[in-house]
Parts: sequence; structure tokens; C-alpha cells
Amino acid sequence: MKKKVVKEIDPVTEALMEIIDGQLPLMVHVHKTDDVLILKRLIDEFGINAIANHCADIHSESIWKKIKRAGLPVIYGPIDSFAYKVELKHESWKNVEQLVKIAPKFGLMSDHPVMCQRNLFLQLRYFVRFGMSRAEAIGIITKNNAEILGVKDLGTVENGKLASLVLWNKDPFELESHPLIAIGEGDVLYCIEGDV
Repeated sequence: MKKKVVKEIDPVTEALMEIIDGQLPLMVHVHKTDDVLILKRLIDEFGINAIANHCADIHSESIWKKIKRAGLPVIYGPIDSFAYKVELKHESWKNVEQLVKIAPKFGLMSDHPVMCQRNLFLQLRYFVRFGMSRAEAIGIITKNNAEILGVKDLGTVENGKLASLVLWNKDPFELESHPLIAIGEGDVLYCIEGDV
């Protein structure tokens, strides 16, 4: 059989080739323990670079340990959504305790519109409750996600990166706090005149 040249390959097959070659990560929608175990077998068998999205139903410390040992990064969540499907039978904010304790590489998602992006920050309360510092909690929606996705110019505020940040009037974890300035990729998106 003659090997196909690039122009003979359809875009879907081409994208899969980039995943198999390790050029792109495979983003995998998983919730339940058995989903994650199957994903781990696929990673072991084919050597693919994968990222587990959701994992909200995982409520077993031993599974989080397997995820960590496998080096499988997770973009967790969302938290506080309605468990509207069977694969979310064990979904609970209480699962965050094991995630924080075992600490595989993870970030946090909103899965907008399941949870509105504006409420992503509110989900961080569970991570603080189970022992993360406030800075570490903010890092799971900024730094960790950028690292997991391989985005080099976002995630932290440093020279050479696209500045995306919010300046608050006081501690953002206090209920009466409010944003003064929001900057997205270097552009001022929101500013309260007079408070700054």
C-alpha cells in the first residue's frame, strides 16, 4: 500500500496524526472512574499525550493516585453545576478534598455555559476550604491551566506575557470585594473611574 502524501489526507485524519505523533494533546471528556481507567490504558498502549477534562465523578482516593502516577493532567470541573446525567452520580464539591490531598497536575474549568465563566472564581472556595492557599487556588484557574494546555504567553503576570488580570478593591475572597480594573491580554476591558 502506497503511503499517502499530506494533501491526500483529510483534516480529521491529519489532526489525529498530530495527536498520535505527540504534537497535540488529546482532550478527553471523562467523568467516571472507569472512563479514566480506560484512558490510562490508551495512554499506556499508544503513548499519546492526553488531558482529562472534568473527572467530576471521581470520588476515590486510589483513582486520584493512579492519575497522579500516570502523569495525566486534569482540567477539573465544573463544580456547583446540577448533576444532570448518570455519569455524575457521585459528583460533589466534597470530591475536591481528595483532589487537593493527592494533588495531580490540575486546573479548573467552568465548562461555560454549564457554569458561567463569571462564576469560575466562586468555585475556588472549595479548594481554599480543603487547604490550598488563596494564591494556589487562583493559580488553578490561571497558571495551572496555561501550563497544562502548553500556552506559554498566558497564566502568570511576567515580562513578555499577555497581561490578563483583575485588580480588586481588597481581598477578592471577601464577599464585599469588587473589581476596579480588568485587563485582558494587555487591553483595559473594565475600569471604575474614581476608585483607582
